[in-house]
Amino acid sequence: MCGIAGFLGGFKPALLEDFCERLAHRGPDGYGVWKDAKAGVGLAHRRLSIIDLSNAASQPMQAVDGRYVVTFNGEIYNYQSLVPVLRAQGYAFNEHSDTAVLAPLYDLYGEGMMDKLEGMFAFAIWDREKGELFCARDHAGIKPFYYANSEKGLVFASELKALAGVEGLERGVDAHGLAEYLTFLWTPSERTMVRGVKKLRPGHWLRARAGKGGVKLEGGRWYAPPQAPLTSEGPAYDGSKTAEGLRDVFDAVVKEQCVSDVPVGAFLSGGVDSSAIVASMAASGVDVAGAYCISFAGAGMASEGFGEDIDYAREVAERYDIMLSEVRVDAAGVLGRLPGLAELLDEPTADPAPLFVEDIARAARSDGLKLLMSGTGGDDVMSGYRRHVTARLRQRLGALRHPAAAMLQGAAKMLPQGAKQRRAGRLARLLGVSEERFLREAFMTNSQPDAWELLHPDLRAQVAAGWHTDLDLAAEESAGQDLVNRLLYAELFGFLPDHNLNYGDKASMAAGVEVRVPFTDRRLLAWMADVDPAVKMRGFDAKAMFKESQKERLPERVLTRSKSGFGAPIRSWLVGDGRALVEDTLMGGQAEWFDAQAVQDFWRRTREGKVDGAYTVLALCMACWWQGKVK
Repeated sequence: MCGIAGFLGGFKPALLEDFCERLAHRGPDGYGVWKDAKAGVGLAHRRLSIIDLSNAASQPMQAVDGRYVVTFNGEIYNYQSLVPVLRAQGYAFNEHSDTAVLAPLYDLYGEGMMDKLEGMFAFAIWDREKGELFCARDHAGIKPFYYANSEKGLVFASELKALAGVEGLERGVDAHGLAEYLTFLWTPSERTMVRGVKKLRPGHWLRARAGKGGVKLEGGRWYAPPQAPLTSEGPAYDGSKTAEGLRDVFDAVVKEQCVSDVPVGAFLSGGVDSSAIVASMAASGVDVAGAYCISFAGAGMASEGFGEDIDYAREVAERYDIMLSEVRVDAAGVLGRLPGLAELLDEPTADPAPLFVEDIARAARSDGLKLLMSGTGGDDVMSGYRRHVTARLRQRLGALRHPAAAMLQGAAKMLPQGAKQRRAGRLARLLGVSEERFLREAFMTNSQPDAWELLHPDLRAQVAAGWHTDLDLAAEESAGQDLVNRLLYAELFGFLPDHNLNYGDKASMAAGVEVRVPFTDRRLLAWMADVDPAVKMRGFDAKAMFKESQKERLPERVLTRSKSGFGAPIRSWLVGDGRALVEDTLMGGQAEWFDAQAVQDFWRRTREGKVDGAYTVLALCMACWWQGKVK
């Protein structure tokens, strides 16, 4: 796990040192740069040593008789099985380093190498013979890759902030990116908030070559999530798959992902996903060096749908005789750290959860651990969110869906203000829309018109109606599938890579800690793809199949506990102790991207309880705090 950066074009070599300085937190164990002034190429690397701690694994790494130079971020879990294949083809390399297999694979297969890799990664390979730069990102977007192609050439980096020192980069705000951010509370698809910078999408590669008129890019998609085969009668499911079979695949993935030359720890919230990973590690004989759980001090958790995790985590830790560290967090401290979160994440995200990931990562690092296993992705792959239950309810209601939506909307208005009222209102809205709108709105916090009206009129005029995001692409590619599976397919596009995986990477790497996410493994995705959604969920029981696979390993109360978010009571905080912070930000001259009157009206209605606007208010504040940070 590391930080990477580089350029191709007319940039000063000193930019490489700047890259290394800006990415220092991602690789505290060392750094390196490589450049070829004649070719106009440079690569930079910050190292966090996890596999092969020796200097022989340092980067940028020259390989295949010096033809290729590699800078790599991530882990290739199956590198040991690739070694004999490459050795048989006559390649000689450091067989103890996962980085070292990349150049031989590229030399042998070209972009076809991607399908040989099991892991999480973002990398660049410079081919000195062809004068080409090949870049790629893993199938799920676990590792970030930002790039910009300007008149001077191509630059790329693991974090957006690393590109802040690049001359000639177009730095204005991307109006579409800002509008999408206010709609979803994160920025989906390839856009970022910076007009000149893009994200390489999950499962994609690009190749760059310098020439007359600048750097020319070509690219392609090497991975799309698997789906059930479609027949004339609909999706064809594999009825032979069982909960026991799922457990076996899951165990194999977890065991392989624990490959490391340093001790391995784990997040342990006491939820099904993180608990299952800890149990699987123990069953595979992996020494769990420590587990970490957030314990919250402060009011308002229950009213906003958050539970106390520590008691469940203790029960799992005791069962497997694992040392559990309680990371205590208080409301006052979180509020004071929110402005800094904007810079930490590169892209504003209206969610305090990254701060807790950072807290756990720093606690682990202080204990000498720099590798943790995480349950991120469990809900997205095993059908654990309320929106998946809503999809099942839509199907069950059939023609009664619209009357039920109207009745539920009326009932929501009669409920006291709180989590139940919010959920009833959202459920009513999602029951009432068409299937295609549901696939987008299930991920949205605000409708597009509501989001747009908060934009400054000059930016609002730049936003075209009906723009296309990866969520729309997911809907197109999953046509004909069951609605639950269509929703799960969409999770892998607009939510998981751009929200949970994005903040998980940035927040953990801020502390110099690698986080691995077994639920996103390609083999697990393939195994689950053709399982009948009725088996995955069994009525309205989210993650039923996965929970059944863990029933002999986890306490009953862990398997049956209600879904609890990983967050904080933002609604009560912002209108309470955080009110001055909000008003200083939004009414203090920082909100130049927004319509001042519209924002003031929205904040007033939020305080009065007329709209459930706290997370949108946080999104506005985050955008203000973020503005000017990436310079």
